[in-house]
Amino acid sequence: MFFKKYEFNITLIPTIAFIVACICFILLGFWQLDRADEKNSKNSNYTLRQADNSIDLNKALSIEDAESFLWRRTKVNGSFLNKKSIILDNQILNKIAGFNVLTPFKIKDSQYTVLVNRGWQPNLARRELIPNIKSLEGDIIINGHIAKFPTSGISLGQENIETLNSSVFRMQKLEIVELRNFLTFNLLPYMIYLDPLLDNESYNTFKLPAPGSEKNYGYAFQWFAFAFTLLIIFIKIGVRRKKNAIKSKK
Repeated sequence: MFFKKYEFNITLIPTIAFIVACICFILLGFWQLDRADEKNSKNSNYTLRQADNSIDLNKALSIEDAESFLWRRTKVNGSFLNKKSIILDNQILNKIAGFNVLTPFKIKDSQYTVLVNRGWQPNLARRELIPNIKSLEGDIIINGHIAKFPTSGISLGQENIETLNSSVFRMQKLEIVELRNFLTFNLLPYMIYLDPLLDNESYNTFKLPAPGSEKNYGYAFQWFAFAFTLLIIFIKIGVRRKKNAIKSKK
């Protein structure tokens, strides 16, 4: 009875446009779901690695094997090289601009050095001010998490390394080759996020390798909602009451 009273009245080109747009929205929704699954898989891998025994870098045989070490807890005995501390600029925490303090750490009885992230601090009142980075002297055992070098940051101009004084340097982005040339150490291809921190004024910024799968689920819902809304609009515009049905009602 319904189909006898109504007819579909949209030309070919708008129909094709609707189909293409609707398919695109649906595909984007499924793409976001795939991204969420990928992040969940990475985070599950992180959780499993955290459950493994802590790696002692003083005893590790394949110390340069970054892939098998990533996201695992570690401890290492050695000493900080306080004359080469680095400020990693433009680091945001809770919507506040700041920087990470990085100091090379010479592994005891080894040819290797590892870069240690000592935590995040908010920017000072003026950019020309130099942070007071505490020297950590003597042999010390540190604990933390092994992670990749952060990929965020933009190198402004030709010089990525800015000298603030004889022992503090500022960088916009970390590049392993540039770091090795600058530090002149046999630097390992990963860094350690201290946990617990050794500086009271710093904040720990270590986080999951792929956080935020909830956002992907939200984006997926939005794309599917767009497709559904477009379908409702398409039906609303295209379906009209037949003229003979209107006359018979009169």
